[in-house]
Amino acid sequence: MIIVGERLNSTRTEVLEALRRRDGEWLAGEAVKQQEAGAAFIDLNCAALLDGEIDALKRHIPLLQDRLRVPLSVDSPNPEALEAGLRLHRGRPLLNSLSGESKRLEALLPLIGEFKPRVIALCLDDSGLPETPEKSLAVARRLADLLLERGLAPEDVFLDPLVRPVGVDPGSVRRFLKALEMIKIGLAGFKTIAGLSNVSFGMPSRRLLNRTFLVLCLERGLDAAIFDPLDKELIDALSSSETLLNREGAVRAFLQRARARKSPPPRPDRA
Repeated sequence: MIIVGERLNSTRTEVLEALRRRDGEWLAGEAVKQQEAGAAFIDLNCAALLDGEIDALKRHIPLLQDRLRVPLSVDSPNPEALEAGLRLHRGRPLLNSLSGESKRLEALLPLIGEFKPRVIALCLDDSGLPETPEKSLAVARRLADLLLERGLAPEDVFLDPLVRPVGVDPGSVRRFLKALEMIKIGLAGFKTIAGLSNVSFGMPSRRLLNRTFLVLCLERGLDAAIFDPLDKELIDALSSSETLLNREGAVRAFLQRARARKSPPPRPDRA
């Protein structure tokens, strides 16, 4: 499972406060903790700063990259902010996100052709959120074709069928899982991704719903997910599910986690 760490999102009060006080050390600490917990990308979203978003990206992307071994996921609804992030990032970031909406395609496809980032592509177009798995697949296929034309390889594209909050739309998870299956079959070689916490928005016991949703998605072949890698119960569910599904390297990783739990804590050094 490819983990995109979600903790540096300005919708979180403590992140927004750190961005406002320009506390790069706090932000870097959060980023490093997620990297150490297994995140392959660290999502950075400064959009809640509104007019200050681009300045925050200019300030913090270089600082975070100096402290990290993994790339950033540059996350914004603002194409100008995404462009700034692409120009600042050393190496290939993950662009979060493209959709099939005409204005977003017009703004972002030239940038994708120029910078060749990895891309999260949302199954959403000018008609809105797809109401059927078949529509999700059609949007995914169109986006996949457009990104291939811009020089990306299938493994650089993360297709997101977009789950809705189950409290608002109880049938959304079943449609998401069916769309996921159809995309895995119809667009072999492309990766799939989900924003786990979307499913539980507005519900109690959110972490329980998130990790149960993750297990269901893994069984359908989900490749990547955006979530908090410091959630130990969710990581346990991920590790055990991948082991039972016989994913590559999962048994060894599961055994290593089990041994680490049984190991006694290190003794303090004596003077």
